Amino acid sequence: MNNLTSKKGDILIVDDVPENLQLLFTMLTDHDYDVRRVLSGRQALQVVDIEAPDLILLDIKMPKLDGYEVCKILKSQEKSKHIPVIFLSALNDTFDKVHAFNVGGVDYITKPFQIEEVVIRVENQLRLLNMQREIERKNKELMLLNQDLEAFSHRVSHDLKNKIHVINGFSQLIAQEFAHKFDPDVKEYFQYIQDEGKRMAEVIRDLLRLSQVQNIDIEYSNFNISEVVSEISDKFKVKNCDRTVDFIITPNLYCRGDLNLMRIVLENLLENAYKYTAKVKKSRIEFGVIKKATKNIYFIKDNGAGFDPQTAEKLFTPFHRLHTDKEFRGTGVGLSTVKRIIQRHNGEIWYDAQVNQGATFYFYLS
Repeated sequence: MNNLTSKKGDILIVDDVPENLQLLFTMLTDHDYDVRRVLSGRQALQVVDIEAPDLILLDIKMPKLDGYEVCKILKSQEKSKHIPVIFLSALNDTFDKVHAFNVGGVDYITKPFQIEEVVIRVENQLRLLNMQREIERKNKELMLLNQDLEAFSHRVSHDLKNKIHVINGFSQLIAQEFAHKFDPDVKEYFQYIQDEGKRMAEVIRDLLRLSQVQNIDIEYSNFNISEVVSEISDKFKVKNCDRTVDFIITPNLYCRGDLNLMRIVLENLLENAYKYTAKVKKSRIEFGVIKKATKNIYFIKDNGAGFDPQTAEKLFTPFHRLHTDKEFRGTGVGLSTVKRIIQRHNGEIWYDAQVNQGATFYFYLS
C-alpha cells in the first residue's frame, strides 16, 4: 500500500467517461480512500509503472486499448501482476464476465452501479489484499528464522559436535588408562561423565537430523521396504546379542519414496519398538501392511511398555517424552523427525497404544 499518501487504500479508476470517473472519485474519497483517475488504458499502464496502486477499477469498453487488454498486460508484468482488478462494465452477458475473470479480474460490477455495492466490493478486495500481504510478511519472517536455524545447525555440527566428541574421547581414555588408580567414587563419577557425554552426542545427532530433514531434496524410487526393515533388525540382533526378540516381517513389500529418508523413519520406529520391549519376557516386533483403497498402510507393532493415548497429544513434538530416563533412555527427537519425513512425502502417521500392551505406529506415503 502507498505509505506516503494512503488512508484506507490507494485506488486507480480507469474509465473513458468523465462523468463515471467523477462519480466514483467522489464516492470513494468520501469513504476515506486515496483515488487516482485516468481516461484510457494507456494512461493507466503509465501510472501503474510509476507508482502501483492497491486496487484498480477498470472499465472494459474503451477505445484503442480495452479493459481486457489492459488487464492482460498488467498480469503479465511482475510489478503489477498482484494488483486486484475489479471490472466495471455495462456488458452483462455471461461470456463477458467469464472473459473478465479469465484475463485476471477478481470481481465484476455491472453498470449502472450502486454506490454501496462498489464500496463493499472494494473493501472486500482490499481486506483480502491486506491479508495476503500479512501472510507474505509472516513468510519472510519464517524464512529469516529458518536461515537462523540453519546457521545454528551449522554451528552445532562443526563446533558442539566436534567438542563433545573430544570430551567423550578424552574421558574414555582417562578411564581406560587410570581406572586402576581411581577409588570407587571417582570411577562412578567418570562413568557418569561418559554416559552424559554419549547422551549429549545423541541429542546433537538427532537435532541435526531433525533440522536437515526439512531441506533435503526428496529423490523418489521404488524399493523393497521389507528388506530395509530386515537389515535394521539384523543390526539390532548383532549389537544386542544378549537379547532375544521375535521379529515378524512380511516379505517383499514395496514402497515409493526417498530410500535414505525412509531408512531414518524405520530406524527410529524400530529402535523405539526394540527399546520399549526390553522389559518384556518374550519380545515381539511386527512389520506389515494393511491395504486400504488405494493406500498401503505400513505398520510397526510391538508388545512392549506402550503408553496412554490420552497423554500423548504431543508425542511428535521435539523433546516430549512419555517415559522417564530411568525407565527408558531417549532424546525425545526421533518421532518428530519421523513425522516430518512422512509429511514431506505427503503422507500421515498415527498410533494405537495402551499402557503395558504395546504400541502400533501406522503410516502411509502419497
